[in-house]
Amino acid sequence: MGLKKNFLHKEPDFFPIPRVEIVIGIIVGLLFAYTFYSFLYFSRELLRIFSVLDTYGLWILTNKEVYFYNLIFAYIAVIIGQSVTFSFWFERPKRIFKQQNYRRQAILNDQRALNWFFLSWFGRVATIFALILGINGGFYVFNLYPDYNWMFILLVIVLFLQTWNTINRTFKRKGQKWMLCSALLISLVAFGFSRINLVDYKAINQIYLNKNIHYNYNLELPETDSYEYLFGAISDIYIVESDTEQAHSEPLIIANNEIIPIDELFDKIMEWKSEKNRYSSDRTIYRLHIHKSIKMEFVNQVKNELSKLGFSNIAYAVVPTNHEYDQRYYQNCSFPVTLPCWNVEDADSIAIYESIFQFPNCVEIKHTESNYLVNDTLVLKEQLKRKIKGLIQQNPDYIVILYKDDKATFTDYFKVLSSLKEAANELRNEYSEEEYSKEYNLLDYKQAVEIKRRFPFRISEIVEEK
Repeated sequence: MGLKKNFLHKEPDFFPIPRVEIVIGIIVGLLFAYTFYSFLYFSRELLRIFSVLDTYGLWILTNKEVYFYNLIFAYIAVIIGQSVTFSFWFERPKRIFKQQNYRRQAILNDQRALNWFFLSWFGRVATIFALILGINGGFYVFNLYPDYNWMFILLVIVLFLQTWNTINRTFKRKGQKWMLCSALLISLVAFGFSRINLVDYKAINQIYLNKNIHYNYNLELPETDSYEYLFGAISDIYIVESDTEQAHSEPLIIANNEIIPIDELFDKIMEWKSEKNRYSSDRTIYRLHIHKSIKMEFVNQVKNELSKLGFSNIAYAVVPTNHEYDQRYYQNCSFPVTLPCWNVEDADSIAIYESIFQFPNCVEIKHTESNYLVNDTLVLKEQLKRKIKGLIQQNPDYIVILYKDDKATFTDYFKVLSSLKEAANELRNEYSEEEYSKEYNLLDYKQAVEIKRRFPFRISEIVEEK
């Protein structure tokens, strides 16, 4: 008796699958694929909603990003759906001692293991990405598209090939032909699913962006290398340019998503204070988010109102110089300052004025159209810090006297504060390196206080006498 052709690689003689079961298996796979695609889609939108910041910052996806993620989700869902279909087709009662049992069982085990292993792995990786993107504005720092889109493409390719691993070893060339047809069908179905947007993501974007002051008013903050992270009770007040096209429109004051006229600011803050207990109210720091082109005339009015209420400690919202990420990521960067007590009812203005000029080293700074006058010497903006630093080195018992100029922009005004703070920090650090051989921020509390007293941050604002 002669040997039959391909007796060493005989394909398993599976009994034929009834057409009804073929159709049912396809329907089950498609239903599972659509359900899983819906789950992934809604999970992404929920992640975006849960990542919303207190300032209504939202992980915004462009149309290209939405379509790309939809397509990847669709491919993953349809491939898993195909695996469910294979499991349905090859699930049969076991026939004892039949070779086909082992081959069919190997295919079933491969599909089931792939599904559960992938879902477990994908769930853990997705959780990590959710934590990165969803905590404290991580979406401003890390973005998967387009920098890491290749990672998703490779994931889809590997997942697809893995579903055919055992089938190709079992059916050889016939299995490879089926795999090619499957790739075409999966692509068609995936492209179809990806066009289905289950929720109106643009409407979700608009809901939160309508409350986002940075987005609606194109808020741009000043930059500095000297900033702190504040903790405790903080109330944010935004001073932005009006969104009207009128040339002389007044800036807007916004707090708690409410536009507040300047003449009502006093009453509004009193209302906020009445809603808090005395302990938290007295320790509240008002942080001013001021657009850098706002004129100081308006800013000074706001500061005067705060001063009348007895607030001495405020802060300006800033962003780091040459910041790497979107400025909205730096919501907590602050520049603390102390308000002068000129507007307090029982303040002795004459005594305050006289006390200012009692310091042996008075550094007087005035605004010009584009630069500054420091002790009546013209100084360029980029040289201001070096000039102030040199004057402080001559005599650390100093005070910087800044003459108010209502026509100056907030950027010009803040440049003086920032330059003084940076100069003082550099002097502190240099002295720390010389005395203690380590940086100022590494000193213990007692040493830091000693150096801080030696090189203080001391500035006062006065009105120039005409």
